[in-house]
Amino acid sequence: MREPLGPVDAAWFHLDRPENTADVVALLAFRRLPRFDRLRALVEERLVTCPRFRQRVAAGRGLGASAWEEDPDFDLDRHLVRLHVAGPGALAARLSALASARLDPAHPLWRVEAVEAPGEAALLVKLHHCIGDGFALVSLLLSLADEPPAAHGAAHAAPGWLRLAPWLDPAHALGPALRRPGGAVALAAQAAGLAAALLRMAALRRPRAAWQRPLTGVRRVAWSAGAPLREVRRAARAQGATVNDLLVAALSGAVRREMARAGELGRDPVRALVPVNLRPGPPDARGGELGNRFGLVYLDLPVAEPRRAGRLAAVRARMAELKGRPDALATLGALALMGMARSLGRPATAFFSRKASLVVTNVPGPRTRLHLAGRALEHAMFWVPHPATLGVGVSILTYAGEVRIGVRADQAVLPRPERLVAAFERELAALVAAARPRRAGVSRRGGTGRTAAGFGPGPLAPRPAPASAP
Repeated sequence: MREPLGPVDAAWFHLDRPENTADVVALLAFRRLPRFDRLRALVEERLVTCPRFRQRVAAGRGLGASAWEEDPDFDLDRHLVRLHVAGPGALAARLSALASARLDPAHPLWRVEAVEAPGEAALLVKLHHCIGDGFALVSLLLSLADEPPAAHGAAHAAPGWLRLAPWLDPAHALGPALRRPGGAVALAAQAAGLAAALLRMAALRRPRAAWQRPLTGVRRVAWSAGAPLREVRRAARAQGATVNDLLVAALSGAVRREMARAGELGRDPVRALVPVNLRPGPPDARGGELGNRFGLVYLDLPVAEPRRAGRLAAVRARMAELKGRPDALATLGALALMGMARSLGRPATAFFSRKASLVVTNVPGPRTRLHLAGRALEHAMFWVPHPATLGVGVSILTYAGEVRIGVRADQAVLPRPERLVAAFERELAALVAAARPRRAGVSRRGGTGRTAAGFGPGPLAPRPAPASAP
């Protein structure tokens, strides 16, 4: 039985390019891997029972819609494999290879690798964006945990960078809205706001940042050690900011450092394309609720501002402005239109990707440590796709009281993403230290080693190279 792809899922399926596949990659790190037979039973019970993990995508011909259909040759051994790797940075190298590889379109678009390396062990997961977005992926991976969903401690409000104003609630149905007093007027005003948002985004000029380059399809990944979320939250409050404001300010400083190191720092803004979750709550992965339900907004990172306090103030103001806009809803509608009309794919791709330099996303994970097949999940990370012509994706994930950043980049754009990770660690440590009273023996400058913010190369994080100061 064939089931048409939802319009937004279809848009992400058609965004695939040979040199830039639209997929999400994740890492679940353990001190010791779960026994493979228990892991296989868990995947059969929790993943394979979800229809999307037995289905492939049958691409439509002409005006025909692409559809999900059962893979007649489904074989779990094709999607779940066990690997042993060796050598310096073996786990990061394997993850980069997985991030660069193309999923076989003749079969369901996912893969799980149980990887053991000297002193390291992890599950590496890759799935196509048409199956689900990053918010759905985190929910999906949490469904593998031994603990019941209610015990995960994850935020139950809609996660993401922004909270939409109430009048932009995407759950409002057309019928009930029209039956309310003044409903038609409110809907007309909302439609005008959505149209204005699209026109405003269309008017954005293409940034002249150095990260707009032809792509090779070879992606490299890096990720940070964990920073204590409690310290980050305390520092944000002390400076009148949110946690997200502080993280974006740290990222802005890191991008500034990296561009200065490469001699590419200019006065033009570096624009980020930011996904905004539009679900009213976390998706029910065990119930098969995956798919894509998010919009996109543009956020200019203040990399030209030389002062950390100035960057934080600029980010705080820009984030506050975005919260009152309907941009995310407008782009969700545009993505749906792309999925329904394949001929719009290329122009729409250009509309979104050519006006930005990178993708940045943030997903809150469980507040408490989880277990999988009896093994403690030490830390987790995921990597957002950077579709179409974009070459850099930055992901931020909180888990068990720690926050981490992951970078995936095409080697033509950012050949050493670990430099950006190291710079982010320095910037975040400095912002956290700046919010504290000065104490003897505590550095206010931060660095790539252990700092006041709690950063330091973790056992499963690729050791970052030093980053030069701006």
